[in-house]
Amino acid sequence: MDVFVARQPIFDRNKAVVAYELLYRDSAANFFNSEIGATKATSILLSNSYFNFGIEMLLEDKRAFINFDKVLIKNEVPLLLDKSKIVVEILEDVIPDKNFMTKLKELKNSGYTLALDDFTIDYPYKEIIEIVDIIKVDFMLSSKEDIKKIIKKYSNGNKKFLAEKIENVDEFNNAVSLGYDYFQGYFFSKPIMVQGKKIESLEISYIKLTNEINKEEPNYKIIASIIESDLDMSYKLLKIVNSYSLSSKVNSIPHAVSLMGISELRKWASLVLIGELSFGKPTEVLRLSILRSKFAELLAEKSSYKSKKHELALVGLFSMIDVLLQKPLDTIFSQLRISDEVQMAIKLDSKSELFPIYKLVIDYEMGNWEEIDKDIKSLKILRNIPDIYIQAVKTTDDIVKFIKE
Repeated sequence: MDVFVARQPIFDRNKAVVAYELLYRDSAANFFNSEIGATKATSILLSNSYFNFGIEMLLEDKRAFINFDKVLIKNEVPLLLDKSKIVVEILEDVIPDKNFMTKLKELKNSGYTLALDDFTIDYPYKEIIEIVDIIKVDFMLSSKEDIKKIIKKYSNGNKKFLAEKIENVDEFNNAVSLGYDYFQGYFFSKPIMVQGKKIESLEISYIKLTNEINKEEPNYKIIASIIESDLDMSYKLLKIVNSYSLSSKVNSIPHAVSLMGISELRKWASLVLIGELSFGKPTEVLRLSILRSKFAELLAEKSSYKSKKHELALVGLFSMIDVLLQKPLDTIFSQLRISDEVQMAIKLDSKSELFPIYKLVIDYEMGNWEEIDKDIKSLKILRNIPDIYIQAVKTTDDIVKFIKE
């Protein structure tokens, strides 16, 4: 039985990731009829993803926000899970009764953190509002005035407020100024400033290297020369080469370049470029770039796109470069030697040959399950997609640790 698992980061006021919401729902089109409800979908996710895949790997040291409907809470399902690792999200459409409120109070008294999902100003059930620890306010469904009223009306010093569906930096800054504590949405995946920032000399060195390596006929001498002129770059190259099992020691940068070969050098140069550009940014931006890259590459290997896996890895890796450089993509691509196909895919241009795989990556990330069904059918991927995603997450964690060392 195939189960889709995706996660969306939740940030604090410093843009540090403090939790992930696990996005779950089984594929009604492929595995169940259209009448499947939240109870069945959540039960399947918990039994497969939580216990089989291992939630610790998905969360690292963070917490999981998980939606629970009325039936699951009445059946005390959250009590099966570690209260230090989860936040129990109460669906906004739950109509409370005496038994439900009794179970909710038991969870609260047992030390579980309770959150109320998709809250709006006209939410009618005061008894639930009073007991929850976190109120998640939907910024798309609420007016600016209601967003202010909610936090003013319900802030009592004990509750935390989470701003949902934050789409840009202005909304984020506004939510911070109003007193919201946590933030969820795609604000971090868009450029913060149109005018951008100055590219430092270190970044220019990496861009020069990237451009030389991506030429049709790259020159090994020029590549070695660029790397030798930068101590940090030289160290990172020797670090990766020495991680290989070699029969002899590396004696020079040109020697290291020749050992790696162009294909591996391209991957390494792109990765360290993103790593350098991500310095000072939320780690999640770096992590998401690498996760998209590895997920796209692994999906390509299991489909007819196997020969394009390196290009697809580059699409994922550079998919958030506009965030890192705070510049429009067209301006960035005028400086970087990247193929038109890769550029078009990053822009979600359906004319790109690479678009179908990258679309699946983005749909999975956002939990667009109906679109995922269509993506999988068109790509004819027979392998278990969640397994591929889990593998990508594991590899991403290893790479991020390596970069940050």
